[in-house]
Amino acid sequence: MEFNIEAFLWYALAADCSFAFTVSWFLKDWYDSSVPSIAKHFPATKAWSMVYLVLTLWLGFALMRAGVLPW
Repeated sequence: MEFNIEAFLWYALAADCSFAFTVSWFLKDWYDSSVPSIAKHFPATKAWSMVYLVLTLWLGFALMRAGVLPW
């Protein structure tokens, strides 16, 4: 299997998306109290995490159909 930069970037994006989704749905109080300076500028909202998840999944399906992702 050869190295594919698009697949690597998508897997990094998927990891970030899953972390953001988990924080916004289950750990919002922890996020707001742990890093208030970041939470002030980048609030963890459920609506944005859903949009981020849908866009990431859409990109993943497109890459999979193009034969870029190795699964």
